Parts: sequence; C-alpha cells; structure tokens
Amino acid sequence: MLYIVGLGLNDERDIGCRAKKIAESAECYCELYTSKWFGSIPNLQAEIKNSIKIVDRKFLEEGSDRFIENAKRKKVILFVPGDPLCATTHINLIADARRKKIKVKIIHNASIFSAIGETGLQLYKFGKTATVPFSGQTNSVRDTLALNKKAGLHTLLLLDLRAEEKTFMHPEVAVELLIHKKLIKRNDGIVIASRLGKNSDIKSGTAYELTRTKMDTPAVVIVPGKLHFAEKEMLELYQIKKNKKLIPSEVVKNVKKKINKTIGTSRKIVKKTVNKKIGKYSKKISKRLNKKLKTVTQKKKTKRKTTKKKVTKKKTKRKR
Repeated sequence: MLYIVGLGLNDERDIGCRAKKIAESAECYCELYTSKWFGSIPNLQAEIKNSIKIVDRKFLEEGSDRFIENAKRKKVILFVPGDPLCATTHINLIADARRKKIKVKIIHNASIFSAIGETGLQLYKFGKTATVPFSGQTNSVRDTLALNKKAGLHTLLLLDLRAEEKTFMHPEVAVELLIHKKLIKRNDGIVIASRLGKNSDIKSGTAYELTRTKMDTPAVVIVPGKLHFAEKEMLELYQIKKNKKLIPSEVVKNVKKKINKTIGTSRKIVKKTVNKKIGKYSKKISKRLNKKLKTVTQKKKTKRKTTKKKVTKKKTKRKR
C-alpha cells in the first residue's frame, strides 16, 4: 500500500491521529521541495515514533519505479507539505502505482488553495492559477491574467521557490516584476497573503503600495476580479495603513490645492449672491420702468383723444 499524507501548512502538529498510527508501522519518506514547511523532521519522527528519510525531486521523478516497487511488499508513506494532490509530481506517482496495481490511499490536509479563503475572497470565484518564476518569463502569467479578467475571476499567483537552496521569491519582488512586465498597473488593487496556516499576514492595497511593504515567505499574490460587496468589506479590513512622511514640497502643494479650492468655492458663492442681488434690483427697476412707461403711454393716449376731439369740433363749426 502506498500512502501519501499531507503535512498541512504549519508544522508536525497538523497531522491527524490516523496518519500517525499508519506511520508507526510503515517505511516513511518525506519531500520538502514543493513548498516551505515550518515543522522539523526530528519532531515529526517523535510524533510518529518512526524514522523518516528525506527525498529530493530526482528521487521521486527519476527513481519513482524503485520507490513504487517498495509499496508492493510493504506499507510506504510519503509525507508532503500542504495537501498531497496540489503538486503534479504526486499525481504522477499515484498514476504509476495504480498502473502497477498497487493500492494508493490519500490522507488530505490543508493547502494554499483552501487557505486563501482567509482573505475574504470567495473560493468559487477563483480562475486559473499561475506561478511567477525566477526566470522572469511571464507569458503564462500574462495569459492567465487575461483569461481570468475576461471572466471577472480572481487570479491566484504562486511564487517560485528553490527549496534545496532555501530561496523563496518574496511577494514584493513578484509584484515589482508584474509591474515591470506591464501585467498589472501601479494603481491596480491586489492582495498579498503570507504564511497562511501559521501566523497569517494578509494585506490589500495598490500594487505600488505593496511593493513598499515587506512580507515573509511563503506568500501568494492575488489579483482580484469582480468583487462582491462582502468581498470588498473584507478587503477593507486588510487595507494597509499609509505611513506618509512629511515632505515640505508636497505639504506646500497640498496647502495650495486647498487654498485654490476654497478660493474657487468662495468665488462661486460671491457670484451666486451678487447674481441674486442683481436679479432683485433688475426686477425692481423693470417694475418701475414699466410703471413709468404705462403712465407715459396713458398720457399720450389722452393727448391723442383730446386732439381728435378738437379737430372734430372745428370741422363741425366750418360746416355750419
């Protein structure tokens, strides 16, 4: 029987009782090259009361036949950081074992794919995942971001690691690379989740702001898609605090802007009040002018009537 057991995201205490019992009477191996693990092998050996052999990528990929053959005769356990089926290496092992008619049992544990739910982003709204590589070749990242953006989905970006050399890509370096390659903009809102499952550290903000904040490894970068109002509320809780340094030139600019705004608003107020007063006075003047015009027109009418009467009187006298 071949057992593949997940170690979880923290340390040896994340292993369940069932896995411990099986491990007591099995041949135990452990790989630590697919992710960073915070436990220790001596402590893990104490937990399972058995010895463990650490294996590298070459042993599991190139020498997988020899490893699987052992499982024909006895119980063999492979301990894996996180969940056993998050890395393609272990899926290939399972396929090879089943082809050789060897029974395989998976004992699951927490993984980054479930732990990102701690950010408040809904898991079913995540699209395709990509890895930001040390090489800087980001074609797959670009295609993944474009595909997920069209569908309005969140993009989970894993960060490259070289476990043998104990080098892990830092999230701020990954974000700088994404900005440099023009895959995201400086003002784009993103999320960085670090050490999920241990001492979780989650921050949200603009890409530029997050390049200036140091966070530990292992970490992931998330580029959100269309956000539900509940997701927005959660991300606001993780918003980074802006510690602005006082720069004299910037202070002067801000003061000038505020003064110009106040002057602009005061001018508008003055114009409104002046226009109102002008309107009132113009109405009064127009009323007075209208009255005068009425009186003048009435006088003219009366004069015309009187002149007409005089003319008619003269005409009647002449006829007589």
